[in-house]
Amino acid sequence: MLVVGCSHPGIDKIVEAASAINKRIHLIAGGFHLVVAKDPEIEEVVTGLRDTWKLDYVAPGHCTGEPTFAALRKAFGQHYVYAGLGSTIVLGPTPRSIATANQATASATDEDDLRSYRMLLSNGPDQEDTLVAYEHE
Repeated sequence: MLVVGCSHPGIDKIVEAASAINKRIHLIAGGFHLVVAKDPEIEEVVTGLRDTWKLDYVAPGHCTGEPTFAALRKAFGQHYVYAGLGSTIVLGPTPRSIATANQATASATDEDDLRSYRMLLSNGPDQEDTLVAYEHE
């Protein structure tokens, strides 16, 4: 299992370094630091985690970003573990999240959320304050 904070060096580089110690990573949990990443970078990272590093489960948190949450949910399906604020992740052969009804509802990203998020991102890095405000709504 790999627990990361906010993966500033790159989640792929962290997984590569961890794989030098143990090639099998059952679960990675924490922030993937892709909150301002563009779709091609997100797709490359998600594909690498699934196909190259063959992670069993992902439990992305805070700074991963809504578009990356959606891409990971799509790629990992039942092997995506919700890791939002206040969640408890039960470890074992099949990791799972225990969340309240409000947390489970808040974790669902719909198309309107993604459109709004991408619109904010399209304004460029000068809009960082706007992104931070949007993340906390």
